[in-house]
Amino acid sequence: MLSPILACLDVSKSIEYYTQKLTFELAWSMPPNEEGKTEFACVRLGEAEILLGVTEGFVNAEDMDKRGIGIQIYINLPESLKIDELYTHAQTQGAIITRAIQTRDWGERAFTVNDLDGYNLMIAQQAPKDA
Repeated sequence: MLSPILACLDVSKSIEYYTQKLTFELAWSMPPNEEGKTEFACVRLGEAEILLGVTEGFVNAEDMDKRGIGIQIYINLPESLKIDELYTHAQTQGAIITRAIQTRDWGERAFTVNDLDGYNLMIAQQAPKDA
């Protein structure tokens, strides 16, 4: 299993974005630090896991605006999840959708979305044969 770790400005806000706007579930989080802030957590959608961590000690201050450049995280949804329902939910919740849902020539249904820190995710699923 591959689980990317994304450097986030605010892990708690990222958890909220992923769970409320993109229907991920919070798999786990570390106990809050002495200032009451969450520094590390894991969110899950189907079998895909994304780890969310703080930027401190991970990204140099001068590189903060470069996080995620040239990377797209591809999430292939299982049949048990419905991509059109997830997309509609993301739209109504104000997720940062960068490419509308579409069915591609090779039979994949997909859309792309950015998170609060600018990371780009493509959420995809094999289109039903009758679509």
